[in-house]
Amino acid sequence: MKFRDKKNGKSGVGSTLDLTPVVDVVFNLLIFFALSLNFVATSGGINVKLPSASSAEPVKMEQLTVNLTQDGQVYYNDKKIEIDELPTRLKDIEDKDSIVIIRADNSVPHGRVVQVMDIVKSEGFSKLAIAVDQAAGSQGGDGKEP
Repeated sequence: MKFRDKKNGKSGVGSTLDLTPVVDVVFNLLIFFALSLNFVATSGGINVKLPSASSAEPVKMEQLTVNLTQDGQVYYNDKKIEIDELPTRLKDIEDKDSIVIIRADNSVPHGRVVQVMDIVKSEGFSKLAIAVDQAAGSQGGDGKEP
């Protein structure tokens, strides 16, 4: 395939490169990764409306999560289980220093959350975290500017 240089009429490959397709591809990749990171932040398809707290701090999502839904369902690592199965699932974990995150819906009774906390503690886990959404407009900590 021959290309003709318009300036002096010589044939050859043009020296300019059209950047429009490159910019389009990079823009599409940027959108794809931005959206995929947004979905990674959510915990599966379990619908849990977390309570909010002004002192909430971001916590890296660990492997061990216990979700308590509004309708009384219990999920361990995004798999539906019965509450009686939770101790046997936790016994299989060798690393007892892992953080167990409890994600309880805002409408779950306090006693149910305490029951799950007691099961986790009785299986030898000492690090518990209760997931909350950060309250709108809060900075976390003592509220002072840095």
